[in-house]
Amino acid sequence: MANLKVVVTDYVFESFDLERGVLASVPADLVVLQASSASELIPHIDGVHALLNTYLPGMDATVFDAAPELRAVVRYGIGLDTIDVPAATERGIMVANVPDYCVDEVADHALAHFLNLARKISLADGRVKKGEWSLGYVKPLVGIADMTVGVIGFGRIGRAIASRLKPFGAGVVFHDPMVSETQDGCEAVSLEQIYTDCDAIFVQCPAVPETHHLLNREAFEAMAKRPILVNAARGSIVDTDAVVWALENDLIAGAGLDVLEDEHAVLETDHPLKAFENVTLTPHSAWYSAAAIRKLQQKAAEEVARALRGERPLSLANPEVLEK
Repeated sequence: MANLKVVVTDYVFESFDLERGVLASVPADLVVLQASSASELIPHIDGVHALLNTYLPGMDATVFDAAPELRAVVRYGIGLDTIDVPAATERGIMVANVPDYCVDEVADHALAHFLNLARKISLADGRVKKGEWSLGYVKPLVGIADMTVGVIGFGRIGRAIASRLKPFGAGVVFHDPMVSETQDGCEAVSLEQIYTDCDAIFVQCPAVPETHHLLNREAFEAMAKRPILVNAARGSIVDTDAVVWALENDLIAGAGLDVLEDEHAVLETDHPLKAFENVTLTPHSAWYSAAAIRKLQQKAAEEVARALRGERPLSLANPEVLEK
């Protein structure tokens, strides 16, 4: 009997030895592509039994219909915004992700953005290197122990951020429509309370239609305490133009952004975000460490192997597909 076939749609990895080792037990062969679009991928997936997807968008009905033997799509990552889950479910295709591979990395990275902005490290560094030695550009400064910090999204990473903030003495509240009670000593509050009561706001919710541009002009106008904003979740949750507007109007004290709506628009133009001393930008690197990338590849391959063996993936995003 011929081996099953698994295709990597796109990648950021240096080696696929981990995947090949896991899939050999199925047995399944791995084909690695670096498609730049779904249309470029389609000619290569007839007869494919599973897809491993990194960042390539458009994993939808058109792609699925081009692979009639497709059993599973597994995302190298947490978010599922590249995959049309309802379309997959309709066709009996399992969708899975890896929700727990980089919790510490993202929490640490988000906290680093926050500490940098809260203590104005990058701003002061730039001024000192220009020959300016003064407290003037550091003021005003709120001590972290005197802050109330809000976390939007209280899943694994949101809770990890909260646990890191507690030793600094900050009060931590959170908003999550799926969590209505106090957890880990953190009070559940409304989104409006996050905006009005917090000195810093961490965005750590999933990118779904309901959270698109959740942080918009209206939200920034409601922020009463000129908070620091940190987004290490998804770029689409925060309206980039609204962030610029909020900074220009002194409605927020700064922004630490690991994700952007359109990184190319920021990188390839004279974008106003790059002009602010109180903005720090990182290239969606919050998730990365050598250990995290190994864990991601291993766990994604294991989810594919489970699906191909007829088992339920541990992180199945569409359990209703099992009823089909």
